[in-house]
Amino acid sequence: MFLDLRSGLEWSDNPDLGVTGDSRLISRTRLDFSLERRTSIDTFTLGLGGDLVFGEDTDETVENSDARLRWDRDVGRSRIGLGVTLENAELDSTSFATGESAESVDFDTFDGGNRRSTRFELEGAFGIESPLGASYRLSQTSITYEDTDDPSLLDADVTDLSFSVTAAMDQTTTVGLIGSLSDFDEKGAGALDTQSVRLGGELRSDITSTLAGRFAMGWQETEQSGTTTTRTDGIFADGELTWTRPNGTAGLVLDSPIDANGRRTTLQFQRTLELPRGGFGYSIGLSRADELGTRPLFGLNWEYEMPRATFTADLSQTPTTTRDNVETINSVLSLNLNQQLTSRSSLDVLFSLRDADEEGVGASDTRRVGLDLTYRHDLAQDWDLVGQFSTVRIIETGSADRDANTLFLGLEKRFGWN
Repeated sequence: MFLDLRSGLEWSDNPDLGVTGDSRLISRTRLDFSLERRTSIDTFTLGLGGDLVFGEDTDETVENSDARLRWDRDVGRSRIGLGVTLENAELDSTSFATGESAESVDFDTFDGGNRRSTRFELEGAFGIESPLGASYRLSQTSITYEDTDDPSLLDADVTDLSFSVTAAMDQTTTVGLIGSLSDFDEKGAGALDTQSVRLGGELRSDITSTLAGRFAMGWQETEQSGTTTTRTDGIFADGELTWTRPNGTAGLVLDSPIDANGRRTTLQFQRTLELPRGGFGYSIGLSRADELGTRPLFGLNWEYEMPRATFTADLSQTPTTTRDNVETINSVLSLNLNQQLTSRSSLDVLFSLRDADEEGVGASDTRRVGLDLTYRHDLAQDWDLVGQFSTVRIIETGSADRDANTLFLGLEKRFGWN
């Protein structure tokens, strides 16, 4: 069992990232509890977390709460897992689309509020490492929004089901039947419901000792309903070739699915290099959507290790299509330096730039620029003094620029029990 504690004073000159905002001083305590119990075949995990907030203009005492419960059973030839996740996230102008991940390149700006999500997940497999086997995954997520007037935030139920049945032809080649069903059901004015079904075959093969490949093809049908109903269907294809090189890997990746707006096809070349003091990787390619033209794809990752510091740089540009068939060019730049100042102190610097550039008439462009400075000092065993400064600026078409500066000073401690 572990209990992670982070407690201190937090001051912000514009905590809601509005065009105009009032400063706020609060006491924020973050608690994260985790428990893991293992046997020879079973694993049980429990996680609880949340922010306790006290001070000026605080509407809720508990913010950003979450609970996670999961059970896994692995007996070698088969496995099964069950999980439940409850999350309550505060929304503001730094939130990301659908709230799936802060690493997503597809982000939106919101007018505040809360997003509550409940997720159930079942996954498993049988016939593992056998000539004939299968795997499956089923998830259901319910999303609700509170205290927001943003018309783009609609409650929704999301259901995803996928399966794969595989048969080994020999030691190097496997064929399989794959399928999936996804249903995105919104609620409220202007809701769009999207359902997608795919069924096809898959081939995996170790072509040579250094070349491996995977290719899948089949039929996909997507239907979107709202004020009108549209249906698109066609042949989907995806696959990849991976070469193992003396100093890294190289690969080609193809993806051509059918969604509510038609087909989007992407083709990328990927390369990773192992360097004496880190690693370097890049990807280049093209992406073409029906009736929207062809766009470039690129990505770059570099990690450099120094005697007392680590530097990481990430850069990517990816086109996406919104549900109302508007293309957005999403660009992300991240620069991170972690410097060990002394044997007991360190400084972490993170610069991030996220840019969403919509195409077409009436397009809305959004840019988010952020800088985070975090200083840590070891006071005693497992006790750290933490000082953090964060600044963020939002630049959005049709809206005045917004920015916020936040200071945090507090303590961190991990408690552990075995």
